[in-house]
Amino acid sequence: MTKCKRRLLPAEPYEIDALESWFSDLSAEGLHVQKANALFATFAEGEKKRLLFRMEPKQAGALSALDESKAEERNAQHKEKGWSFVCGLNRFYVYAAEEGTADYFATPEEEGAYYPDHLKGNKPLNNRYTELLLTLLMIAGFIYITLRLTTYEWVTGSTSPVCNPAFLLLVIFSGQRIRGAIKLQNSLAAGEPHHQPTNWQAPHLRWKHWLYQIWMLGIIAYFLLPFLPNVFSFSDRPIAEVKQPLPMISLAELENDPDFYAVDSYYQRNDGPEIEWWERAANLVSSYPTFGSPVDLSYNQAGRISDKTDDTGRPYESVLWVEYRRLAPFLSPKEYIKEYLGRAYETYETTALEDTPFDYALLAKGKNHTKLYLVSGQTLLELRYYYGDADLTKHYDLYEKALKEMQKK
Repeated sequence: MTKCKRRLLPAEPYEIDALESWFSDLSAEGLHVQKANALFATFAEGEKKRLLFRMEPKQAGALSALDESKAEERNAQHKEKGWSFVCGLNRFYVYAAEEGTADYFATPEEEGAYYPDHLKGNKPLNNRYTELLLTLLMIAGFIYITLRLTTYEWVTGSTSPVCNPAFLLLVIFSGQRIRGAIKLQNSLAAGEPHHQPTNWQAPHLRWKHWLYQIWMLGIIAYFLLPFLPNVFSFSDRPIAEVKQPLPMISLAELENDPDFYAVDSYYQRNDGPEIEWWERAANLVSSYPTFGSPVDLSYNQAGRISDKTDDTGRPYESVLWVEYRRLAPFLSPKEYIKEYLGRAYETYETTALEDTPFDYALLAKGKNHTKLYLVSGQTLLELRYYYGDADLTKHYDLYEKALKEMQKK
């Protein structure tokens, strides 16, 4: 059984001189290329026999390809001259021949004649200018959308993740491969010589190739990493299962009642025309980091007090949702709070709290619950929902301790 080996490409796909030399050197070691893509090539072990290789762009434009009939016709013409089709590699075809076989194009000028006129740069609008125009429009669009983003959209991730300067830089750098392919085709069409023996181990070729791979990994990481925690947090995890100690604010301490006892579930109601009640699990932790809030941690608690009822006559039940956010340096926590309350589904009566140990503190009272926002630097502690009778402004020591613990993480 023939053994196959994979090798990472040593250069970008449009560096055809280097890749052709690489394929030839490996064939001399008994590794013959079978298939390839823009990242790696697969080789079959066989006879140690040096072959010649030629890479040919698939067709005129960087984004178009030969149809099957034209490809078969071209392959047959090359085979008559001793060159056999091996595989495709990104936007190129790879051909191989025995050593000593003449190139299937007699001269660089003959190869250039194979390409249509619009690649030769002698028309007002060609691929190079079209790509430049599209790039400028894309940059302008990204900048326009990015400047219009609000603090709320940055923090909550409620807008497209591509609308920010970081992704813009990634797009510009990752466009290197398309630009390289277009530049190569223009060069071939102009009759400039290629297919020269080249040192494929040259440092500048490797660095250029790895820089592209790093940028591509950056794009993938940018899209996926903010969402990976949600693989676990969409189905909320019990607090007991979280290994890292949480900067907890105890609901029992807020209630300060000896008859208070924690529960694993509580009843929640809507306030529509027909009030409905449903049971919800308590003591759960979730996380939803975003570009504007790379640290985001929330949890809920619930409890009851024996022999006490609320204003509806049901057993007294208190619920506390806590959220910690660490905002990106360019965002204002105070502005986020203002925008968040402005978009809320109900109206809150807000009071800016003075004489607190925090940079900013705001109490917001709704119809059935209370919110408390505390800011220290770029860290925001939100008692997002509190259903109960306790006075939240009596426990600054608990909040300050939790904020300090959070800032250490």
